[in-house]
Amino acid sequence: MFATKRPPLKIAFNASQIALSIIAGSWVYQFLDGPIPPTSLDSVVIPFTGFVGAYFAVNTVAVSGVVAVSERRRFGDVWIANTWGFVGYDIAASVLSLAIVWLYVHTSLGVLGILVVVLPILFIRHVYEVNHQLQDTNRELLELMVKAIEARDPYTSGHSQRVADIARVLAREIGLSYRDVENVATAALLHDVGKIHEEYAPLLRKQDKLTAEEKKLMDSHALRSAELVATISNLRGPVEQYVRFHHEYFDGSGYPDGLAGEEIPIGARIIAIADTADAMTTDRPYRQALSFDKVLSVLARYSWKQFDPRLVSAFRTSASIRHMIESRLQMDTRPHEPKADSAGLMAL
Repeated sequence: MFATKRPPLKIAFNASQIALSIIAGSWVYQFLDGPIPPTSLDSVVIPFTGFVGAYFAVNTVAVSGVVAVSERRRFGDVWIANTWGFVGYDIAASVLSLAIVWLYVHTSLGVLGILVVVLPILFIRHVYEVNHQLQDTNRELLELMVKAIEARDPYTSGHSQRVADIARVLAREIGLSYRDVENVATAALLHDVGKIHEEYAPLLRKQDKLTAEEKKLMDSHALRSAELVATISNLRGPVEQYVRFHHEYFDGSGYPDGLAGEEIPIGARIIAIADTADAMTTDRPYRQALSFDKVLSVLARYSWKQFDPRLVSAFRTSASIRHMIESRLQMDTRPHEPKADSAGLMAL
């Protein structure tokens, strides 16, 4: 019945950043000779634009800065994620405020004029929010599937999230745009979601090597995963394709379609390396986790064959990826060298 109370510190921060944003906007408005009170629409357009720019600059920098620090993320990524998708809405809302003032002052409609403008906007926003909530719910269901899959096998617990973390860093290292980086990370998180289907359960629990028939069935998981991802409209396209092709090999010997080289979407090539790296640095029934340097040697051995050599080079030189993986390995006191020859990437 009652809304959950927010922490006092969060309330204080929100109030403070709004107050600072208003103060900054008001200062810019006065600096640009904005009339107080406004005398005409023409006289306030430029000062008001300055007010809006200053307000949103302070507001977005403050909020994104706090989120970046608290979640240990790059400020630029947080700012783009929290701001870029709402720029159009913010501009429209600012223009709308001027339109409401003009209708109220210069027409006989008065309050009715305001309602004529505002009510359709509120309806559209409501529809947008409902659609956004549905998309979020569908995505959460897919993420729940990922956790359910990993719960079947303690050796893969957390695998998909780690693959997503590695893939995100590798995508940044090669200079992909923010949107492309997030698409790669999303696809990496969901790359094995098709394994939720019951026919894969016995294969995931099996300790011995898969038979040829079982391997053929397991290989179908890329297509099944892409089919599930495509049930969410905003994941169709790049994310769906990255999931579908993350087991294609650079030399064309992979599956499901035998794509080669640049034919394989860049996101799929990134996920292939991230998936392999995490598998090799995780304990499995048939071997213990490999060291990071051992992973580098295996990736180099299969460069041009299974992996894009440019991405292997970026992976090798990334200090962030090395730190990420070695930090996790250090949390495990057991040795991290294989008990037997690891040639052939048996971890996959």
